[in-house]
Amino acid sequence: MPALRLRSPLMFSGAFLLLAVVYSSYFSVAVRTDAAAAADRFQTLVNIGAPRRAAKHGERAITLALKEGATENDVAPLKAAVADAQTARRKYQRAADLLLDALTAGWGQNLPIAERIEYEDRLARAYLLDGNLEKAAAIYTSFLELAGDAVALPNDARIAPDAKLHASKLSAAADAFLRVVNHAEPRPLTGATPEHVLASATQLADLGGFYGMREGGEYAAAGLLATAYEARKRIRGVDHQDTVQLTLMLGPLYTKMGRLRDAETLYLEAFHAQERAKGANSPDLSLYIKLLAGVYEKQERFTEAQALYEHMRRLFRDAFGAQRYSVNRDKDRREYINRPVSQHFPLEASYSPKDLVSASEFFVPTAKLPNIDEMKLRLAADRGSDAREENLPARLAQLISLCRSESDEVISLRSGYRSFQTQAALHARNGDRGTVTPPGVSEHQTGLAADINVNGRFMRQSDRAFQCFEENAFRFGFILSYPPGNDYLPGEDSYEPWHWRYVGIQTAQLYREAGPHNQPQEFLAALPCFQERAASGVFPTAGERDICLDGKPAQLANAAPAQPRRESPDAARILNDW
Repeated sequence: MPALRLRSPLMFSGAFLLLAVVYSSYFSVAVRTDAAAAADRFQTLVNIGAPRRAAKHGERAITLALKEGATENDVAPLKAAVADAQTARRKYQRAADLLLDALTAGWGQNLPIAERIEYEDRLARAYLLDGNLEKAAAIYTSFLELAGDAVALPNDARIAPDAKLHASKLSAAADAFLRVVNHAEPRPLTGATPEHVLASATQLADLGGFYGMREGGEYAAAGLLATAYEARKRIRGVDHQDTVQLTLMLGPLYTKMGRLRDAETLYLEAFHAQERAKGANSPDLSLYIKLLAGVYEKQERFTEAQALYEHMRRLFRDAFGAQRYSVNRDKDRREYINRPVSQHFPLEASYSPKDLVSASEFFVPTAKLPNIDEMKLRLAADRGSDAREENLPARLAQLISLCRSESDEVISLRSGYRSFQTQAALHARNGDRGTVTPPGVSEHQTGLAADINVNGRFMRQSDRAFQCFEENAFRFGFILSYPPGNDYLPGEDSYEPWHWRYVGIQTAQLYREAGPHNQPQEFLAALPCFQERAASGVFPTAGERDICLDGKPAQLANAAPAQPRRESPDAARILNDW
C-alpha cells in the first residue's frame, strides 16, 4: 500500500504529460490540416499582439480553406486581415496582393463605403511601402477626384462624408509619399509605354498640387512634382506646355525651401520655352520674367534682376503703348473697381454694388441657375467705351473661352456676387476657414470676384486652366486675390487658386509689370503711389526698398471713413482714408 501511494502521483503526472503530448500533437496537426483551426490560431496571435507570428497561420488558413472548397469571396475577409500581419512582417508586396484580392472579390465590392475607403487606403500604403509609387498614385488620384470640393471645403456641412474621408486619407498619406519620393533626386517612373509613364506623371502632378497647398506638405509635393517634371521633360520635351505647367507649381516650392538655384533653372527653362512658343516680344512672357527676377533678387543678383525688369517694361511698352498708365485724382475711390478688401480693409454691411448683371447675359458659363444672385457680377464698364463690350462679365467670358480652348477643360463661374447677409450665412455654416471668409471681408460682396470651377469643382493649381489664367488673366483685368503665403484672411487656408478678382485692365497690367509679386492687397492699398510712379516712368529698382510698400501709401482721394472690424494700427489709418 505505501508503494501504491507513492506510485499514484507519478502515474497521474505521467498520464497528464502523455495527454499533453497527444493534445499538442493533435493541435499541431490540426492547425496544419484544418482551415478553421489555423484561422483560430491566427486570430489568437493577432489578439495577443503577435501579428508577425500570426501571418504564417493566416496564410495556411487561406490555402486550406480554398482546398476545402471555399471561394475567393469566402476567404476575402481573412485575406484582408492577413494583409495587416504581412505588413507587420514588412512583406509589403504580399500585403498588397492580399488586399487587392479581397477588394476585387464580391465581399470587397459590397463593403460600406467608409470601410472600402479604409481598405483602399491600406492598399495604397502597402504599395508605397513596397516602393511602387505608380500604383499608389493611381489610388490616391482617384481619392483626389472623389474628394471633389472637400479638398477646398473639408469643414463644409454640404460636403458628403465619403468625400471628406477621401480628402482626409489623402492628406494623411503625405508622410508615406516622403518614404518613396526624394525632392532632391527625382526617381524615374516606370511603365510599359511612354503613355503609361505620362499618365503616372499626370497623377503625381495632381497629387503634388494637392500637397503643395497644405502647410507641411511642401517636401512631399516637391518630390512628386519633381518626378513628374523629369518624366514629362524626358518624354515630351522642355518646350511642351505640360512640362511648363509644372514650373508654376514646383518653382515656388523650391523658392520656399531655399533651393534657389533649382528654381532658377526651372524658370529659365520655362521662360525660353514660352519665348520659343509665343515669340520673344510677347507680354505673356512677363509671368516667367517676374518669377525669375524674383529669384535673382533673393540671391542678391540685383543687376540681372533689373535687366529682366527692364526687358519686361520694353515688352509692355511695345504691346500697350508708352502712355499706358495715368492718374485721375478726381475719381471717387469708393466706387473704384480696384479698392482692397480683406480683414484689414473691410466693407460696410450696407455696401451693395448698383450695376449687377447676370453673367450668363454676357455668355459666361455658369455652374448654377443663371438667375440667382450668386451668378451675377458687376458690369464695371469702362467709362467712355462701349459698355456692352468692355466690361467685367464680357472680359471674363473671353478669358474663360481662351483657357477652355487651351486646356480642353470645362470652366464655369461657380460664385460671383454675395451680399453681406449671404456671406454671413455661408461663413456660419463653413467655420473660420479662408475658403469662406467672414462677412464684410469678402471680395464677393463687391461683385468683382469670380470663383472658378474646373470640371465641376473648384479650380486647382494642377489644372491646365490655372496655368492659362496665371499667364493671361492680367490681359483681361483679373488678378489672383489670395496667392500662396497670404495673410489676408483669418482662416487656416488662405491660398485660393480658384478666386480671381477684377481690377480693370490697366490696374492688372500695372500689377504684373510693377507690382510686388503675390501681394495684391498691398498693391491695391498703395495703388495711387504705383500709378503716379508708373505714369512718370519711375518704376521700382531691383534690390532697393519700394517706397510704395513702406507702410505709408499715398493719400487716397475722397476720404470716406469706415469702421474696421479687424485691424492693426497701420491698417486702421489706411482704412480711414476710404
